[in-house]
Amino acid sequence: MTRVRRVILGLAVLAAFAVAALACSGEDEAPESSPPSTVAETAPAEERSLQACGEIADADAARDCYAQALAALFEGEDDPAGPLEEAAVAAYSDPTGRLLGDCHGLMHTVGREFAAEHDVTLASLMTFLPQSNEPAEHDVTLASLMTFLPQSNEPGCTAGFAHGLVTGVAPQIDLSQPADSAAVCDETDTRYQRYSCVHGFGHAFMRLVREDLDGALQLCAALGDVSAPDCSQGAFHDYWFAVIGADDTEPPDEVVDDPRELCGAQDPQFVRPCWYRAFVDDRPDQPVDGAEDIEALCTGLDGLQRQACITAASVVGPPDPSAQLAICTEFEGEDAVSCIRGTKVQNLLATAAPEDLVALIRQCDGFPGATKAECYRWLGKVLAVLTDGAFEEFGCRSLPDAAMRRACVEGVRSMNGALETFS
Repeated sequence: MTRVRRVILGLAVLAAFAVAALACSGEDEAPESSPPSTVAETAPAEERSLQACGEIADADAARDCYAQALAALFEGEDDPAGPLEEAAVAAYSDPTGRLLGDCHGLMHTVGREFAAEHDVTLASLMTFLPQSNEPAEHDVTLASLMTFLPQSNEPGCTAGFAHGLVTGVAPQIDLSQPADSAAVCDETDTRYQRYSCVHGFGHAFMRLVREDLDGALQLCAALGDVSAPDCSQGAFHDYWFAVIGADDTEPPDEVVDDPRELCGAQDPQFVRPCWYRAFVDDRPDQPVDGAEDIEALCTGLDGLQRQACITAASVVGPPDPSAQLAICTEFEGEDAVSCIRGTKVQNLLATAAPEDLVALIRQCDGFPGATKAECYRWLGKVLAVLTDGAFEEFGCRSLPDAAMRRACVEGVRSMNGALETFS
């Protein structure tokens, strides 16, 4: 990404924080009395730009416009890097926040269509990506999917495209050897990209088994202890798509829309991802503005189910991770640690300066004793994921307290383990 566009993203994230609460709470309906149609609403679909779509008052109409404009970015393109960068810049620059909230899901479809148009297959040994916009006869094996997978850690538009791309090759996956197909994720450049790739396989498995959640989770389990929970996030994500009929899914045979029932029935390794996706994809009716709101959502639960519920409730709280951590200080012990796990550090991805990331982890000083160490450990881990491990040197090593430095470094060095609650 160019320096200019990094600056744009850096400035835009401040606006994004201000509007993301709207997008995250689902309160994106049009006002009761909408203003007259804008130029964007009356223009032909092929002439609509992402910026023009943001001028549409009605949220559903704006989303349809965004879907068309995003697809148009990729028309005639063999290399997705340029369109992905353009989409991400537009999302973080959108003053309404709607594109930022919608882009990930919309890009699932774009990624699937891109895979189909570029003949991404398992049948060929050819491993190149044509650089010409001219039509070419080419097949690309799953092993060469890395040519197409985004080389960015951006979790919105870019990750959505990656998930759609992997879903697009789902019919070619050998269900008798799922780990062999998913091994392509090991060839990614960064920990975040590997996570996103594995998450994409969760989506793909769901499509292959016709939205049979239990069947998809069995395929995820076959990937091993490190990848299984992160794969399951993609499966649960697709499950909630299927419940509402989104993203070209088909409804599951049996719909369970109560996370207490759904997640209470899961194997322990899938409990945290289940709750996480339940609240992210099917948001609670009431906003989460404080510890009392989290407590209300999780009352009556205990053990792992309560821990996972608190993390999930935390993640749909304020979009600013600093504000989230402030809420978490109102809890004690394991509840506080679970709340910290929901901190949306990925909202700072590619935008915050190193000193801002250090300032965030220093908020762990607001917790007592063992909770403080666990805070440094978890934030050290996820900040390392965002910075490809660089946080150990510029972040952990800069901490004044030796015990907290050790906890932070321990977190960094655990980054290759299962993330479970991350997006």
